[in-house]
Amino acid sequence: MANAVRDQNFVPGKMAVLNTDTVQGTNKVRIAIEESSGSMRVNVTDTISFTMVPIDAQDENYVDCMMFVGQDGLSYPWVANSSGEVLIDNI
Repeated sequence: MANAVRDQNFVPGKMAVLNTDTVQGTNKVRIAIEESSGSMRVNVTDTISFTMVPIDAQDENYVDCMMFVGQDGLSYPWVANSSGEVLIDNI
């Protein structure tokens, strides 16, 4: 499991849950940033191996994962692959 990396001001990086876990939130991954543009890396082809449930996933140092609000009004953690690419739906 990865923990959030902190910068020189002790601000933690952003985390997501791993898409290949069988139980959501078992492992966390650091969200990858594209160095040339400073934007986060995304993936539109990978899928998840679990049923999404509204949880507040944290790393071992209690740093929260990035969260989004689902259509049901509940909060869910962002999901990323092992490379740190955030899974998105390319609509």
